[in-house]
Amino acid sequence: MASLLAAQRVLVVDDESAIASAVVERLEREGAVCVAVESGSEGLARLTAEPFDVVITDISAPGKSGFDLLDEAQRLAEPPAVILLTAPGSGADLARALGRGADGCLVKPLDPEQVAHQASAAVELRTLRRAVDAIGVARAAGPVLVVLGEIVNAFEKADPYRAGYSARTARLAVALATPLGLDADRVGLAARVHDVGMLAVPITEQHREGPPTRAAHHLIRVHPTLGARWVERLGADRPVVAAVAAHHERFDGGGYPGGLAGDDIPALARVLGTAAAIAAMCAARPWRERREAESVIEQLVQGRESQFGVAEADAAVEVLRRTPSLLL
Repeated sequence: MASLLAAQRVLVVDDESAIASAVVERLEREGAVCVAVESGSEGLARLTAEPFDVVITDISAPGKSGFDLLDEAQRLAEPPAVILLTAPGSGADLARALGRGADGCLVKPLDPEQVAHQASAAVELRTLRRAVDAIGVARAAGPVLVVLGEIVNAFEKADPYRAGYSARTARLAVALATPLGLDADRVGLAARVHDVGMLAVPITEQHREGPPTRAAHHLIRVHPTLGARWVERLGADRPVVAAVAAHHERFDGGGYPGGLAGDDIPALARVLGTAAAIAAMCAARPWRERREAESVIEQLVQGRESQFGVAEADAAVEVLRRTPSLLL
């Protein structure tokens, strides 16, 4: 199968020639057509003079900053996907990048494999956004989110520890929808795309034993917000956007990114959070084995009224006792 980056035009802006060369070499192996420049000013000139599908730029590029290029890219009739590069420990840059609409943000020193991963995801999202613009949001939202769910599933397959995670979350969430009085189709759709923001988190950080780096910790904390913004731009309705944004909130208020508690957490988000937690518990991680049904049920009972809402925990316990095969 052809690479997602085949024939994609990529502008790489970095005054560190070794970094730029490594990125260009890796992307060209995927069939990308790369242009590398050393300053933000030159990058801005190239960006306004010729079309690009992806821009990968250092935030602190000389002349014009990566933020300048991001702003200019968003003004173009055919905006490219933009991935910003920042120095270690620059949590504020990460927040600004994602808040201003970047499609990804990576921390130096760079892993060229991770750059290729991020660029591929950005190309997929850009393609979907263009489809939404061409068809019209009202008619396109459902089918486009289905496609986005397939993209998430495909990227998860490349990771042995996350393979099948979103699909399993969707099966669990749909099983919980009926006893909780929610629309199963909407719940399933939201579940398949709920973790799309994790595409911005390097796989090496997702597998790290012990605490993540400061930059990765920030990306993990904002991935629900990033994912919500992506699905909103693809035409998702407000309940789905809110559910994606709040799926890591806890019933006791100790979750993120907003610290919501109790009924302030949307019902769809409470179901997603419960299903996602179960899906994570029954998957192996580098530091632990997968949990079996009885162990998951024990965790649900212990987390009732703290991590999980009462109705959601009780419904999940009943569903798993009746159908433990949902964990497979």
